[in-house]
Amino acid sequence: MPDIATLQKIERPHLQGRVVLYSDAQHLLMIDGAIVPCTQAEYDLLLSLLKRAGEPVPFARLLGTQRRQTLTQGMRRGLTQQMSRLRGRLWPFSLDILCLNSYGYLLLVRSDEHAEDSEE
Repeated sequence: MPDIATLQKIERPHLQGRVVLYSDAQHLLMIDGAIVPCTQAEYDLLLSLLKRAGEPVPFARLLGTQRRQTLTQGMRRGLTQQMSRLRGRLWPFSLDILCLNSYGYLLLVRSDEHAEDSEE
């Protein structure tokens, strides 16, 4: 188990009620006490989304590219596949990642009503 005292906390209004801890040095992400397994690339994507929860995050920021650089179809496809995998890891915490066509992604908390529907 990681040393909780060395982890940093993400505090965002849209993450209210959740404890999100991370460590860049340990490449570790914890949500509500559970370790979220992820590759280095997935970790970077998740941190970008979690630190801006409730705000749209542009493709360029997620990919670490220049704002005006044209995103290739391959880059978009790769990002889409990574986000699809990450959605599944966040689902148990009632978090979801939405794609904003031709802009980027948005991390949101699923409503209790929607979360209850998925448990049935």
